Amino acid sequence: MGGLTAVPAGAAGAQFVAVVSTPQVTLLPQSSGAQALQYHSVGVSVMAEQAPLSGVQVAVDASRVAGVAGLSLPGNCRFTDAARLHAACSLGSVDGVGQVEVGLRSLPGAKVAAKGSVRFTVTAANATEDPSSPPTTTTVVVGDGPDLAVLPLPTTLSLTPGGTLTVNPQVANVGDRDASGITLLLDSVEGGAWSVGGGFGNCRYGADAGLGAPTAVVCHFNTVVKPGETYQLATPAPVSAVSQAPDGVLMYGWDVTGGQIDSSITGGTPGHGAPLALVPVPASARHALPNVAPDINYDNNVAVSQLHLVSADDVAAVAHDVTGTVGRKVTTVFGVRNDGTVPTRQVPGAPGGTTAALLAMLPQGVSVVSAPKGCQAESLDGPPPVAALARVRAQAAGDGVPGAVYACLVTRALQPGAEADFAFTLKPTRTLHAAQGTVVAVGQPDDNTPLDNIATFQVTATPAAGTPSASASPVAHPSASATAAATAPAAPTGPGGSLAHTGGGDDTLPLVGAGLAAVVLGGAALALTRRRRGGTAGGSHS
Repeated sequence: MGGLTAVPAGAAGAQFVAVVSTPQVTLLPQSSGAQALQYHSVGVSVMAEQAPLSGVQVAVDASRVAGVAGLSLPGNCRFTDAARLHAACSLGSVDGVGQVEVGLRSLPGAKVAAKGSVRFTVTAANATEDPSSPPTTTTVVVGDGPDLAVLPLPTTLSLTPGGTLTVNPQVANVGDRDASGITLLLDSVEGGAWSVGGGFGNCRYGADAGLGAPTAVVCHFNTVVKPGETYQLATPAPVSAVSQAPDGVLMYGWDVTGGQIDSSITGGTPGHGAPLALVPVPASARHALPNVAPDINYDNNVAVSQLHLVSADDVAAVAHDVTGTVGRKVTTVFGVRNDGTVPTRQVPGAPGGTTAALLAMLPQGVSVVSAPKGCQAESLDGPPPVAALARVRAQAAGDGVPGAVYACLVTRALQPGAEADFAFTLKPTRTLHAAQGTVVAVGQPDDNTPLDNIATFQVTATPAAGTPSASASPVAHPSASATAAATAPAAPTGPGGSLAHTGGGDDTLPLVGAGLAAVVLGGAALALTRRRRGGTAGGSHS
């Protein structure tokens, strides 16, 4: 039957994105070699774009690889036919990103160059797939050859300002043929903030990987890596950071000589030191087959680790949910807490004496009856830096356009563990069901954990007794990248946003409008950007 598929109730406008991790996979032909018997993992990721997803299902159709490849299923999947070519996987609720992984390997008798495809269909009970999602189909080919795989480093690599750490990514040949000559890629991606050194004679430095500044290092080795063997660097490569480096990403990977790394990364200056060497890592399965083909799968060649500069400076945003009645006053506290190990100090570019700042974005339907001294309202319709505020809202991706925005300065040093609180008197102007607001704390540029610089809160307001119930305002659902950091219990507040714990804060210090807006809005944009990157940059691909 033709026609449009009915949209589930409650799914109006709600969408998700589905992505397959491996659009193309080459499987080794069945043989007595242990490498050919391994399953190749293919993952399907489902990402909620607005509200959390419910009833998420993934249907697997392998009918087009009948006689070519077989499936291996995880615990949340089951075969739905006797031929084991169709399967159903249940992800249930997905708040952010959900994933299911299946395995593929060639079947006995499958010929080299045999082809087919596996299709994944994702559905949700309360949302539809974004039309811009790429096809969720994996093309399957049977072919033999070397298959280099990087063994991931830790998800996060940390070092102190101005310090150096060493990395030693290992490479394994999981194919069925020798890899005669291999290439290493290391790229810190972050311009001049992070750098990979060593000066080895068989490496090129400052090569261009097409990721911004030319920071890649490419090294060539004549080593033959046989099937089942694993190698690592004889001398680990040093990675350094400048004193104020933002969190970054280290990309690293291996390829056969003449493969995609060699063909896509250009330029660079040769090192002048002794050549870097590889040494074997003991492995259980080894074969001595001639090398006749390039690397057959590239999805396991490259991985990433997050680079994190360990800092003593760390401020965190504090917010609390608000429950009240339409038309009646309610008090809430927004705060900045010093989670670092040293007292807060002058924020670069801020008015004199400013050691931290706070940006509070209230949801629509909430008016501010009174704000503490030390805080000022920011106009949404005025000139810059309102443009910076608009960028902050866009980067928050899900908090919605705020109804009111206030910026506050902390003007005395906060000792470790101390908190600067700002008490606001609010009044809900209409019925609200968990309407979302955001608080951003700003401190030093090298804040140790930028994820806790953002806290979200919800405002719920019920009609006053005897008042007809009005239509509730829509809920602004946070995206996965703008979900709140955990908040701490409220500390006692002094009048006008003074520091109840430390005696800090100064109600008599006049605000410097332009300087206040620049430091708070600029810092908020930085915190939100780093938080979104921190949520997605870490981890490795295998």
